[in-house]
Amino acid sequence: MTATLVGFLFGFIGSMPISGPISLLVFHRGLHARYRDGWAIGLGGAIAEGVYCAIAIYGFSALVESVTLLEPLAKAMGILVLIGLGLYFMLTHQEDRPESPKTEQSPSKWVGQFFVGFSVAALNPTLIFTWSMTAAMLYSLASLTFQTYELIVFSASVVIGIAAWFGVLLALLRRFRENFSLATLQKVIRGVGAVLVVASLVMAALLLSS
Repeated sequence: MTATLVGFLFGFIGSMPISGPISLLVFHRGLHARYRDGWAIGLGGAIAEGVYCAIAIYGFSALVESVTLLEPLAKAMGILVLIGLGLYFMLTHQEDRPESPKTEQSPSKWVGQFFVGFSVAALNPTLIFTWSMTAAMLYSLASLTFQTYELIVFSASVVIGIAAWFGVLLALLRRFRENFSLATLQKVIRGVGAVLVVASLVMAALLLSS
């Protein structure tokens, strides 16, 4: 019960900040009324993050200590993913406000969006370090450790928590999206992209200077 609850809360609350690649993609799809696409991306990203969570708790931190170049390489890859995503948001343009995204009923399209989410999260290995720190915090604050079965339950609960938050986010976007004009939505998307690129360049500069 403890592993289930803690995993769900960490997944749900940890996904609330709209700053990571998957959160931004889900937010982007929601603003364009592509709710099924957003859900598919969120679920794919959640599963990939759950895998990283399991790897981190299983003992990835020990590997990081033995391979000193692994952490900066992973951070560099994560920065490249964020820069690419920021440029995508800045350069895409939505001509019309989609009222009823009927084309999203295609199973192949849903699967494609699922793998977009899964691959973007999988190409962001900084998630392993995030969950390594989470595991260390759980142990230091609550002496919480996991047996194999509890590790699986915890990771699965993380996936459910992340997916649940994205469901809530898309529901909120569906409810309030029509209150804004298409031009305003487009500016929001481009603004998010610009902020993401600038933040990524700052992170890259800090990584190079360290």
